[in-house]
Amino acid sequence: WYQRRVRAIPRKESAVVAATCYVVEPIPHVPSGPQSPDVPEQYVLRPILTLNPKTGVVDPITGSARAIIKRSDSSFRYSEQKGFEHSNMDGKRDYLFDCLERREDMQNRAYGTDHLALLIADKEGFPLFVLDLDTGKDNSNILKPAQIKSVKNIIVKLVEVFHQLLVETESDTKTFENEWEKTVPDDLRFALRFEKSILEDLKRRMGNMDVSALSEIKSYNEPPAIIATVIQVVMLMLNICQEEDLQEWSKIKTHLNSELLKKLSAFDPLAKDIKVDIHKANDRLKGLTATEVRKGGSLPTYLLYQWVIDVISILRVGDARASVPGKPKQVLKSRKGKGGLRPIRE
Repeated sequence: WYQRRVRAIPRKESAVVAATCYVVEPIPHVPSGPQSPDVPEQYVLRPILTLNPKTGVVDPITGSARAIIKRSDSSFRYSEQKGFEHSNMDGKRDYLFDCLERREDMQNRAYGTDHLALLIADKEGFPLFVLDLDTGKDNSNILKPAQIKSVKNIIVKLVEVFHQLLVETESDTKTFENEWEKTVPDDLRFALRFEKSILEDLKRRMGNMDVSALSEIKSYNEPPAIIATVIQVVMLMLNICQEEDLQEWSKIKTHLNSELLKKLSAFDPLAKDIKVDIHKANDRLKGLTATEVRKGGSLPTYLLYQWVIDVISILRVGDARASVPGKPKQVLKSRKGKGGLRPIRE
């Protein structure tokens, strides 16, 4: 489950076009004589999963591609003339080991694109994974400090939930935060717990919004298409407006008030009485990305967009809960069949 949750990163920061996760493996020390206790422990990296930039799907790495990478392998220097497909994939990865050994973020340009390496450690500081985020060829997409902080927040929450799983495994005792957790298998339970923590964090950020933050949106006689789309989807998901009223901006903007902020804060995607048509929401978004909303909308619009995709993500995991044999089914009016529930492309 934790592997699939990596997709939350490009969902939140769409400048990330691809990601690779490496598990950290210590090299066993075989003493051949007296050794100083200050000698640092050595590690190798093993790639375990990658985020496919075209499909947005997290794929496990298998076979020979899963072979370990050593610090010494990083001495190769990639030749742009030969082309990426002919390059040694282990070359130019010294920044991954710098990140691991220095315990700090490392930015680097490799294979013609910009990369950010982040270390994922447990609560005691022991290194678990190194995450390599690729932001593409455009230098303007290099993650800014605020964006890096956002990504780190996701990683922290992922580690927290992963730690809860380890504690349960060691103690052989399950803990449930609410009633719906009792109805799902462990992998879905922790996936939902993680996704809900992301949504709750966003709600806290939105708690700083007041009615004045919506005044700019409300002032439009005819809002920009991006803003109109996000507001329409919010109204549809909260069941504030019927579908036939979504084209009438004069009706929609009357709902941009304090009551809307209360509904956003109180909304629980997993409540029994919640019915959200994910298919209609996705159709209206038409592949709209966070980058497009950030550039073409206001800050309140961007936060509302994040609320939409976080809720949809929870409902997609919740729909898997509904399909578990012998478990109570949650009513979701989402389309089944081809590919199931499609994620919003980032």
